[in-house]
Formats: sequence, structure tokens, C-alpha cells
Amino acid sequence: MDVRRALAALSESTRFRIVELLDEGPRTVGEVAATLGARQPATTKHLQALEAAGLVVVNPLGRRRVVALRRDTMRELAAWLDARAEQLPDESVLWQYRVRVEAEERRSTEMEEGEVRRFRFRRALHGTLSHVWSAWTEERVMRRWWAPDHFEVADCSVRPEVGGEMRIVLREGDGAEYVASGEFVKVDPPSWLVFVLSPLGPDGEPLFRSRHEVTLRPGSGTVALEMTIEADDIRAEAAPALAGIEIGWNQQLDRLAALLEADSA
Repeated sequence: MDVRRALAALSESTRFRIVELLDEGPRTVGEVAATLGARQPATTKHLQALEAAGLVVVNPLGRRRVVALRRDTMRELAAWLDARAEQLPDESVLWQYRVRVEAEERRSTEMEEGEVRRFRFRRALHGTLSHVWSAWTEERVMRRWWAPDHFEVADCSVRPEVGGEMRIVLREGDGAEYVASGEFVKVDPPSWLVFVLSPLGPDGEPLFRSRHEVTLRPGSGTVALEMTIEADDIRAEAAPALAGIEIGWNQQLDRLAALLEADSA
């Protein structure tokens, strides 16, 4: 079966109606034309197109021509469609993100001055404490994980000392780039890190101030990571960036965990 040809044939409204009619049972060409209220030559052309696509069969029975659906083709077409009906993980995340953006947009109209938004994350990471610390403070390692799905780190500049610069540029598949800029506030190797890293709007100004506190504690073969993000000074147009914090950071931390596990294997 040529799926594209079958779908093209069904996209024409009269042919679609013919398929619906034949689903109730075989009909002569004359019956099909009469039911449609169409002339028989025009109906014949539609049937020829459906037959060429493998959707119907015209049976010449003496002077009669009886048309029936090709049920085998319909089963093939149904199987092709069914194989594409399962929602992919990326599609589920996309839907979640859309719902959150819409919620943030509604919330922005009721936001109180000075409002602070808080997000908390936890992970158990493979590797030593120093190994995990380097993943947060060394550009070469950060470039390998500091991006959510479908993004890559286009540029990364970090100077892990109090007042040191922190700048991350993420690039999407279409080439669009998103800049986050800030600085380190507290640095206590290898277990405590506080930095401000705020997404910038098109005007180059922060959409909100985003303070991150990262705590690392050694465990039995793993390192316990806890991170708190506090967002304040929130601009009205910050809804998409705010909505992406939880989804984006969960994806990034999953990438970090996979990277550390692979490196420690």
C-alpha cells in the first residue's frame, strides 16, 4: 500500500463520502452515483482514483459493476496510523510546558510586588564529591550537560569565585540563542555554591533575578545534590522562562546524572 496515495485519495470530500458509504456494504456504481446525487461518469472517475490507491475494488459482474472496500488496505492504513498514535515523551513534555506557560501568563496578571518563586531539586549522583563539584564549576564539563533537551551549550563562561562571571548561551535547533548571565555569590569547594544566573530578554535585561543555591553532600558511593532556585524581580513577559524552570532543570539534572554515571563506570 502507498500510504501517501491512499491518504491523498481520502482527502477529497466526495471520495471520503464514497468510502463511508461502502463501509456499510458493497454498492453498484449506479447506486453510489444515485446516493451521492452525482452523474455516473463523475462517480466513475472518483472510483477509479480510489481503486488506483488500493482502497476499493470494482468487480465486473456481467453488465453490473459492484464496488466494495478493500478491507485489507484499510487494515494496513489503520496499522500505519496506529503506529503513530502513541505519544512520545517529547510530546508529553511539550504539552506540560504549554500548560505551564498558560498558567504563568494568567498568574502574571495577579502577581504581587516582591513576589518570590521557589523551586527545589534533589538528585543522588554517581562519582566523588570533587568530580561532581567540577561539573558545576568547570566550563569543559558544564558544556556537556548544562542544557535541556533539544538545546546545546553554544557558549559557557564561568569564573567560580565570589563576584566571578557566569554566562551561559543555549542554542536551539533552529539557531535561536538564549542567554543567561550572572555571577557567583558564594563559593565553598567542594560542597556549597551560590550563584545568580538570570535569563535575559530581547532587550538584554533580566527577565527575573534567579538565585541558585547548590549543596553537595557525600554519601555511600553517591553524592547527594540539593538545589534551591529563588526567582524574584519578575517581569510580566517572563512567563515562558518561568514555566520552563522545573521542566528544564529536571532534564539538565538527568543529563548530569547520566554523564557522571558514564564517567564513573
